[in-house]
Amino acid sequence: MAKKQSGALSMSQKLTLVYAALVGVGGLIGFLKTGSAKSLFSGGISALTLLTVYSQLPVNPVGASSLGVGISLLLLFAMGSRFRNSGKFFPAGLVSIVSLIMSGGYVHGILRSKH
Repeated sequence: MAKKQSGALSMSQKLTLVYAALVGVGGLIGFLKTGSAKSLFSGGISALTLLTVYSQLPVNPVGASSLGVGISLLLLFAMGSRFRNSGKFFPAGLVSIVSLIMSGGYVHGILRSKH
């Protein structure tokens, strides 16, 4: 696998950063709209975990992508369940779809790194 240029972000890093922002801001909005400390805590922990994935992708792509798959699947099942129960696309449906896509991306990264 070729080394990336110093200072340049990979597409995986960019997408992970956007994903972290989405879940972090989503948790904050959930807290501000409904007073849900659970939303704030879950969104914050998920965003911090994704920031760890972001920082580790260049140095440990398999480990970082594995952590990314784990958090993405947790969010997929949690928000997918919420979407199924509420029928509301925003935010649960949106986060579910993005989590599904990101899970696939992280699995792809793991498979690509092993070759």
